[in-house]
Amino acid sequence: PLFRSPKEEEIVAKRKEICRSAISKLLGKAVSPNKVPVVSITASGGGFRTMTAVAGIMQGLQGTGLLDCATYFASLSGSTWYLSNLFCPDLYSKDGKPDINQCAEYLKECCSQMGTKKFIANFLGYIHQLDERKNNGLCVSAVDLWGCYLASVFKLPEKTGTKTLSQQCCHVETAEWPFPLYTALNVQSNVAREKFHQWMEFTPFEYGFCTHRMSMKDDDLEGRKCKGVVCQERDEPDIGYMMGLWGSAMAVSLREALEFLKEDDHTLWDKVVALMVKFAEFVKIAELRPLAAALPNMLRGIAVDWMQSNANKVQADRVFTIISEQESDMKQFDALLFPSASSEFLLVPDKAKRVEDEEFMILTDAGIDFNDPIPPVIKPERRSDVIIVFDNSALSSQWVDPFQQLDLAAKWAKDHSVGEDAYKFPKIDHSKFDKDNIQECYVFEDEDDSECPIVVLFPLCNPKLKRDPDGDKPMPGQDEVNPFATCYGTFHLSAYKPEEFDALRSLCQSNVKRI
Repeated sequence: PLFRSPKEEEIVAKRKEICRSAISKLLGKAVSPNKVPVVSITASGGGFRTMTAVAGIMQGLQGTGLLDCATYFASLSGSTWYLSNLFCPDLYSKDGKPDINQCAEYLKECCSQMGTKKFIANFLGYIHQLDERKNNGLCVSAVDLWGCYLASVFKLPEKTGTKTLSQQCCHVETAEWPFPLYTALNVQSNVAREKFHQWMEFTPFEYGFCTHRMSMKDDDLEGRKCKGVVCQERDEPDIGYMMGLWGSAMAVSLREALEFLKEDDHTLWDKVVALMVKFAEFVKIAELRPLAAALPNMLRGIAVDWMQSNANKVQADRVFTIISEQESDMKQFDALLFPSASSEFLLVPDKAKRVEDEEFMILTDAGIDFNDPIPPVIKPERRSDVIIVFDNSALSSQWVDPFQQLDLAAKWAKDHSVGEDAYKFPKIDHSKFDKDNIQECYVFEDEDDSECPIVVLFPLCNPKLKRDPDGDKPMPGQDEVNPFATCYGTFHLSAYKPEEFDALRSLCQSNVKRI
């Protein structure tokens, strides 16, 4: 049966009235209550680059009135960091309410202070936090260290009262914002991702699978479970930990910081190695998945119909070729914190285990499957009429076909559609792409299926836009936001200068305003 939690139903119903008013205003005519389309916004992964881009996108959407037309906002990896901060308004807002402009200024300040020096200055504090998790009987991996770093970048431990995902409820219940969806991927520690994986979603109220009709409350995330019952209760993890989990692929960036540390301070480096030895046994939970976190399995002991997702159909992920080809002489650190890192994305496919037999879910960045969070917004119970996709990944540029990620999403939808329980998504027409004439946006639809959503794709940026449409202020072109060659690189840990943050934010804001 189709399933959507009562709380989500209640909020979406309230949100529908806001959307109806906004859509009526844009169209210049009244829209009937039973004719209000479900509009979903999705933002890709891409580390701090995509977080910065989304800050501008949200300003553009709000300025055009499009934000109030959207029912859902789905995020992945770096874009989850933006939503997490937006719904922690006590970080930046005097009145305690989410504010897009104030949030953007706050993130600019945070990005200007991040980098290797911040990581090194706080390293012993991070280790203390890992030690607490270990002493509480929780699993520890590189993702925990990454989550500690993100929490310090965004000043979560010192400034916010919104410490967990479930505490965002009070800001979401008002229905003033699109309903937020965060994503991750459930894999198995000794099985190749293309052989077995499951998309998962997280909201301020619950978490669950995008395919199974089952969810649990967020405050049960760390609790041990059996047959759908929490057998051992534990506190809900902090939002910093969750950001680390959702964006776990970026944990490889820590190598940059530790490489600097090794060269700069040999005494502290020796302490680092000694501390990592202490945690080595806990890394074993993700021995073949170093960029993953372990949470108690919500399906343990429950007989379920499970599916091998995209078995042998999806090629190796291009974004992670960057990681697997990186060379480092940090063998001591790699062996302890990133075991088998070089083979992480080269696993020999093995037979997947029954999901219900696993004690833990091994959760990782959903971008290792594809980099747009489409699955949660095409679930039959949410079935979107229009999906606005903001793809800020390194692959969405003039150097490659920007439709790659949507193509993978279309294949996922097809592979997971069974009978009437279909995941609708239009076919992606690659003939629309002309690298010599890149468009500001692309539209895909299935004219033969009225239930199939219309998909509107915004690539990373618009190379045509050289000046601000609202004035004479020069705007950066595509070459200046090259995701491979500049500070905007996906795995780049260095601070953003305020002007670098503003350049990308303003460009993405202008892209939306021009449509």
